[in-house]
Amino acid sequence: MINMNQNAAPRIPIRVMLLISLYVVLTLIAIWRATTYQAYDLLTLGVIPVFIGLIKRAAWTKVLLISYVGLQSLGLAAMTTTAVIAYQITPDDVKLVFQGYNIPLIPLWLLLLSVVVFQWWVGLSNVTRNYLVKK
Repeated sequence: MINMNQNAAPRIPIRVMLLISLYVVLTLIAIWRATTYQAYDLLTLGVIPVFIGLIKRAAWTKVLLISYVGLQSLGLAAMTTTAVIAYQITPDDVKLVFQGYNIPLIPLWLLLLSVVVFQWWVGLSNVTRNYLVKK
């Protein structure tokens, strides 16, 4: 007898679903940035293969995800170091202005740090490994 309460498709873990949602947003931003500013760099367009791998549940996705988050971590560390050194030299000149809006650096840094830490947490978890292995 068939149990009608069982779902045919396996459920996607919550943290993987949140990671996929994050990568949907990052992919849209990457496509917008590439088309608007002609910015074709690894940090911008590197999100697209990771997103495709997460959707397809490909075995190579874990390696690509860890590599991409590592690259993001290096970029964040470089930008943080540069900002701290620049702030030591001329504190009044260290500001981020985007389309006329002054963006506060500490909340932006905390947001970026939390996004990178979240990606490390999900990328290194057994839940993600099991999601990518099982089909």
